[in-house]
Amino acid sequence: MFRLFRYLRGREIAMFAALLVFLVAQIFCDVTMPTYTAEIVAKMQQGADAASILLTGGIMLAFAAGSIAATIAESILSARISTRLGRRLRGEVFAHVVNFSDKDAGSFSTGSLLTRTTNDVQQVVSAMVLGLRLGVGAPLMAAMAIIRIAQTSGELTLVTGVAVVILLAGIMAILMIVLPRFKRIQKLTDRLNGTMRDTLTGIRVVRAYNAEDFQRGRFERASRDFAKNNVFTGRVMAAMSPLMQLVYSGLTLAIYWLGCFIIVRDNDAAFFPEMFSFTQLAAQVVTAFMVLVMLFNLLPRAQVSAKRILEVLNKQSDILDPASPQMYACDGSIVFEDAAVGYGGKPVLSGLTFRVEAGQTLAVVGGTGVGKTTLLKLILRFLDAEQGSVRIGGRDVREITQKDLRASLGYAPQKSVLLSGTIRQNLAFADPTLSDETLSEAAKIACADEFIAEKGGLSAEVAQGGRNFSGGQKQRLSIARAVAKKPKIVLFDDSFSALDFATDARVRRNLSEQLPDVTKVIVAQRISTVRDADVIVVLDGGTAVGVGTHETLLKTCNVYREIAQSQLSEEELAV
Repeated sequence: MFRLFRYLRGREIAMFAALLVFLVAQIFCDVTMPTYTAEIVAKMQQGADAASILLTGGIMLAFAAGSIAATIAESILSARISTRLGRRLRGEVFAHVVNFSDKDAGSFSTGSLLTRTTNDVQQVVSAMVLGLRLGVGAPLMAAMAIIRIAQTSGELTLVTGVAVVILLAGIMAILMIVLPRFKRIQKLTDRLNGTMRDTLTGIRVVRAYNAEDFQRGRFERASRDFAKNNVFTGRVMAAMSPLMQLVYSGLTLAIYWLGCFIIVRDNDAAFFPEMFSFTQLAAQVVTAFMVLVMLFNLLPRAQVSAKRILEVLNKQSDILDPASPQMYACDGSIVFEDAAVGYGGKPVLSGLTFRVEAGQTLAVVGGTGVGKTTLLKLILRFLDAEQGSVRIGGRDVREITQKDLRASLGYAPQKSVLLSGTIRQNLAFADPTLSDETLSEAAKIACADEFIAEKGGLSAEVAQGGRNFSGGQKQRLSIARAVAKKPKIVLFDDSFSALDFATDARVRRNLSEQLPDVTKVIVAQRISTVRDADVIVVLDGGTAVGVGTHETLLKTCNVYREIAQSQLSEEELAV
């Protein structure tokens, strides 16, 4: 957890220093008051007048007021520090995850990342609130109280030391039992969240297959394991309170017994007031450890959460910007030179070599799982080529900052993703300053203007994930968003699959007529969608088995010919 303190900034560090000052002031006041208690008892033994006793009592009240004021200041400062740290940690984790490459993101499940960003950060912040005050204040109070006792009686100091040793041994034993359980609880939290997320995102499939009972069983098992671990740790941690009470009661009894023994042995009635002071100081020692128990209830889990947060923050992306970036102006050309890439040591694409000039259309076809989407990821630099190079606009993508590269690209992903908000916000996602006229033009190119008007125009609401739109409508909105920013290159990852043949043809015609200077990259399964492309790349087994036009590939590429023959009639193939 201490490693997370590096995310504190100058203002928080100054507040932390002030917090320590108030802590010392509060503890000094609390530890000093028992001395005046002993003084009051001594004055009563000596028959002092009421004015003298009230004066000492007034001094005690002043120390109590100082302690209260310092405690209030501590509460305000610790809350501000922890809240600021929590906000910064959430922002850091979110920013780090957003910048992950595809390989980096595969290291964590979606449920785990959600838990780390929310639950784990909250665990750390909750522990921080108590830790800043109790984690520093309680040991300091115990140390100062023990020093006060040691200054007066070595015998009582020994008794107090034995009590402290017993407390520490008990706490350490309990922590050794529960710490592994806390680690498991966080993993079970991931599992519980993941199960819930799978069920909610796939609720239609669950209902269609009458799998409600199966999913309920998965959730119940995850919930049961989660509950069992929480109950076990709760029961073990509950043993701390009776342990504290037992030690406190035993220490109080030992002080009274030993104090009486000293008074009788030394015939020193003046030790009687000191015994009251020792009792209060001993209570402060035990109270300090009782306060630490509250922290120990959170600390082990927060420690696990801190490690999980750091796992994300310490994960360095393998997609890095160049150390000395240069000015970049994309002309729309795409060149692959013997490019190769893989996942987990397994090659996915290899030996890709082709060239597309600015304004041309590149089509990528092939069977399922041959690497069509991976090819687009190389252009977008979601992945880097392990061999060879990918050149966009005459420059190797590794020599361009990711921001500059993607500023020249438009992208319609395989799964159309719409964000909650309005149609306007979704279409202007790349540039919120785009005018309604520009957005309307993009919608016309994507043939989305018709249903946008029916929905109520650009201000129409979009539900989370675009649930209030059909698959074809979502694809057309995704296409409109890709072209709205007027990029030099626009990428369509099977973005026409949900469109009927007529709409597919209209959209491609609009793209050709309205965006003649824009390079189009189309991944598709339909031959009718790609047959007019200037360059068609046919993938099979992770390699390009054919590169050329439709007519050329029909003659030279068996894979392309088989795909075409499965979709087109002899008359269509002859055209």
